[in-house]
Amino acid sequence: MATWEQIGELANISQLTGLNALQLISLVVQSANAARTHKRNCRRFAKHLTLISNLLQQLNVPELRDRAETREPLERLEEAIKRGYALVEACGKRSFLYMLAMGWSVAYEFKRVQDEIDRCLKIVPLISLVHSKHAVEKLERIEKDQCEYTLDEEDKKVQEVILDRDPSKNHSSVLEKSLSRSYPDLPFTQALEKEKEKLQSELHRSQANLDTSHSEVIHHLLQVTHGVAHCENERDYQKQDRDINCSRKGLSRYDEWSSDLLGCCEEPSLCFRTFFYPCGTFSRVATVAKNRYISSGEACNDLMAYSCCLSCCCYTCCVRRKLRQKFHIRGGFCDDFLSHLLCCCCALVQEWREVEIRSSSMGPEDTKVSPPDSQYMES
Repeated sequence: MATWEQIGELANISQLTGLNALQLISLVVQSANAARTHKRNCRRFAKHLTLISNLLQQLNVPELRDRAETREPLERLEEAIKRGYALVEACGKRSFLYMLAMGWSVAYEFKRVQDEIDRCLKIVPLISLVHSKHAVEKLERIEKDQCEYTLDEEDKKVQEVILDRDPSKNHSSVLEKSLSRSYPDLPFTQALEKEKEKLQSELHRSQANLDTSHSEVIHHLLQVTHGVAHCENERDYQKQDRDINCSRKGLSRYDEWSSDLLGCCEEPSLCFRTFFYPCGTFSRVATVAKNRYISSGEACNDLMAYSCCLSCCCYTCCVRRKLRQKFHIRGGFCDDFLSHLLCCCCALVQEWREVEIRSSSMGPEDTKVSPPDSQYMES
């Protein structure tokens, strides 16, 4: 079982010099509300001290300190309350894993400190000054308030996990849940680092006291935190792999044409416009493929120029190839050439329908084109 020096911070007691019992109890109540571990035990202890505070408010505490017959018992009571404060404070500021590993030792320490406080309260010179009926009733209520200090079921599970010499990944999930609940304002990785720092402080304290048994426990707890960190890193790597795979799938999601080459009849109006005025449809396709504005007139001039050297089909299939590369669509130069050779109108309709589908699914920022060059009117 852990001793008082191993659980409570004796250094904290020296900082409470000059505070009376009522002020000390107020500090205990505040500290109990901020406890990270043994929360129920801390609140039970604070509730018991609140009953004592209600009794002491019936007395003139400064006057009791001036009297020789009550000064020493009152000081003993205050010292016991200080030890209780240090115990509650340890549940809030010391290592979460260490305090859970102490487990029942902390619960027994709460009971021991409460019994000590109750004994100091029953000292005859102090009690003899209680004359009112309400004060007597409060004293009886204190005597009947025999708190049972124990461990919560959740704390028992976590204690079994951290004391297990062969922790598994399931243990890692339990610890992650507990640490996240204990440090609600911190991400899990930062909470884990904070625990490591506190465990290192606990280790230095135990080594300074030449306490080998507690040093071994703390060494084990540090190994547990390293294991949890390893599992967390492994989970991050797996998540990164999944993200990469998802991104690859996203890139290859449109690996085929969204519409069939011979499906131009599904949009008769577009098919007729392209048949009678191919330069209009081709200019819009070329604008997206080349990522710069191409007017219908420019497209018509290019088509006429390439027609003179009998390579109009080669020019249009090159534009189709650029469009395929832009949208990551499978195919080759021969496929592009044959598509425009067999039916240039069908190929242009398929290409423009693909542009419209991609524009609606990816958003305008993915299909934006450069504006035309500045134009000037000749005088």
